[in-house]
Amino acid sequence: MRIVHQVISGDIAGGQIVALQLAVAAREAGHDVSFVSPTDGPFLARVRSEGFRADVVRVRGALDLAAVARLTRAFRSADIVHTHVHFSINAAARVAGRLAGARVLSHMHIENVFRVGTGRNIQIAIDNATARLCFAIVAVSEATRASLIAQGYPADLVETVHNGIDAGPAKPTRLVDGPSVVEVARLAPAKGQMELLRAMERISASVVFVGEDLERGGAYARELRQEAERLKVADRAVFAGRRDDVAALLAGADVFCLPSHVEGLPLVVLEAMAQGVPVVATAVGGTPELVIDGTTGVLVGPGDVDTLARALADLLADPERARRMGAAGRERVRTTFSARAMTDRILRIYEVYAVKSG
Repeated sequence: MRIVHQVISGDIAGGQIVALQLAVAAREAGHDVSFVSPTDGPFLARVRSEGFRADVVRVRGALDLAAVARLTRAFRSADIVHTHVHFSINAAARVAGRLAGARVLSHMHIENVFRVGTGRNIQIAIDNATARLCFAIVAVSEATRASLIAQGYPADLVETVHNGIDAGPAKPTRLVDGPSVVEVARLAPAKGQMELLRAMERISASVVFVGEDLERGGAYARELRQEAERLKVADRAVFAGRRDDVAALLAGADVFCLPSHVEGLPLVVLEAMAQGVPVVATAVGGTPELVIDGTTGVLVGPGDVDTLARALADLLADPERARRMGAAGRERVRTTFSARAMTDRILRIYEVYAVKSG
């Protein structure tokens, strides 16, 4: 089969990494695999370096008919178009995939977010209608699946396939002296960096933020630095930007924290658990399907700075408890969330398509 993965951008993020894992597995199984993205960037450079074709096709919105035509040409001769995108690109790619004669699989890495006010209902209607053009829809968590069905997706099309990773222990790297909390995520309000800074005001430790401000061109990163100055924690807050040694930074952390307001099934939580690091995270999206509260980490409510600060302080003050949680997390990843389990499930979904179309 010829499989084309439509990714959300040329940047490196969780959905793109999952797409690459699936592409490698499909190529090993004998399939022809390529990528399409609306922008170029480090992720496309990576997939090209690994021998995959990657094309850039700009998409301005769900009703960008010129983009639909361009995508249709890009998908020509594909058997499966596998999307890893949000509303606007999903709508265009689903239509283009069907026009190109392909079957479409939409991989939903997070619940949909639509505009507020005028136009919201139209967006939802377009998304629900184009979802019916898919032969299958994959949700990365049960929480994501439930939200999609509640939105109006056909329940019989939506299947949960948890993300998975294969990561051995890394040699620890530390960017600070003394106790440290690490967060790895794009710098964005939805990822809770502001709340984490406010929690750090009450904790005797340093915080390391790994990630870039991809959404606001550096404006949000400046807001975070200004808040760190206001809270008088700037000397304990490191903004490390994009790093290629994330596993090593996670291995060197005392606690990993992800205080997001919304999530699908965060790959970075699995990466932290794989390095034996206890996790403090908000109980949103599929995160509670990864983190067993009190066993592999601690779950708190989104936006609850007081509880977040206490959870971090308690773990930092009890290294033995933190060690036990980290070890339990590593074992949970090994037994339940392997990359092989994820890729095998997706390859079986491809095979169902092949049987139906044969």
